[in-house]
Amino acid sequence: MKVCFVSCQYPPISRTYRRYQFAHLLQEGGCDVTVVAHGNMSTALGTFVEDPGTLPADGPPVRRAKAIPWYLTGELLSRSGVVACPYVNWVRPAVRVAAEIATGPADVVCGIYPPVTNQIVAMRVAEQTGARLVLDFRDEYLGLTLGVRRRLAAKWQKRLLARADLVSVATEAIGDDFAATGLDRSRLHLTENGYWEAPDTIPAYEPGKTTRIVYIGAISGAQGVDVLVRAAERLRRDDPEKANQLEIAIYGPDTPHRRATLSGELPAGVTYGGYLPAQDVGDRLLASDVAFLSLSSERYAYAVPGKLYDYVAYGRPVLASLPQGSAQRLIERESLGWVTECGDIGGLAQMLARVTDPSQRQRAQARVMDARPRHAAREHFLSLSRRIQSL
Repeated sequence: MKVCFVSCQYPPISRTYRRYQFAHLLQEGGCDVTVVAHGNMSTALGTFVEDPGTLPADGPPVRRAKAIPWYLTGELLSRSGVVACPYVNWVRPAVRVAAEIATGPADVVCGIYPPVTNQIVAMRVAEQTGARLVLDFRDEYLGLTLGVRRRLAAKWQKRLLARADLVSVATEAIGDDFAATGLDRSRLHLTENGYWEAPDTIPAYEPGKTTRIVYIGAISGAQGVDVLVRAAERLRRDDPEKANQLEIAIYGPDTPHRRATLSGELPAGVTYGGYLPAQDVGDRLLASDVAFLSLSSERYAYAVPGKLYDYVAYGRPVLASLPQGSAQRLIERESLGWVTECGDIGGLAQMLARVTDPSQRQRAQARVMDARPRHAAREHFLSLSRRIQSL
């Protein structure tokens, strides 16, 4: 059985290391994996940047299909509802390459969302060659689509789910939504996120008088990271003494959203450090006292962002601004840190004041370390590998 893993976003660009680990663990579990990735993906919008540190020397072989460049054109067509995804110009070359890997009913083609282009490619290969179709949803699809794009998204989701032999989902909430639309639960597989790698040992946690808070990740409307800056401003207004005990560092790609929300002069004690290369993330987390996580609205209530597990892997207590949903329940159930409602600037400012207490941080870190062994990704993805081989 050959498994063609379709992911146009793949190392060596930022925010794609989890795609490599996904494919790598399928291979380790016994699947004969070849990755089909984008060969000339644009970084024009700043959402993705080149990061050679995300591409290890080992792992499955990668074939890179190139598309006719259209860069911002795809974004404009997608946002206007004309096409299903900014990357659909990649579909034809990707299908051509993928069909040389998954050539018949004995093989599997797996498409990972986001973006939906990966799944469209996988479905077309399955239709063309008879290969079995596996779709993985790391995120919700239809629920994140608004306005004129929703009708097109509903059409694609219905068609994709009807054709799939197996549907992997990252959270129970996504699986429940699919089951509610009529998908047979026997075709569902829960493949939770988790941390891929963790230090063998974590240095003793020694909270001092200064509280070092770090955010490392995407900077877009979905995260709403600017709520942390606004809360720091509020605390400085209401309790300057507590505010002076905070050092907040934000790391992420220099996107248009970042420039619109986090440009200009930041409050005292808050810095923006640009994109942090993958090989430096662990050191920066270990140098922090608390790691920040945010989602901007109830639309993302289903999600458990991967960075939450990365924070746990490095034993960092989590401060979060989240909707009531999967991530909020996980943090509270496992006592991983402190959570406020998404967008609640006043509530987050109060939490910032609370985490300046070294004893609070010490207790939270001990609970994170206790929960840490339960949140490794490895077994989830090895289980998916076995399920794929049983098709």
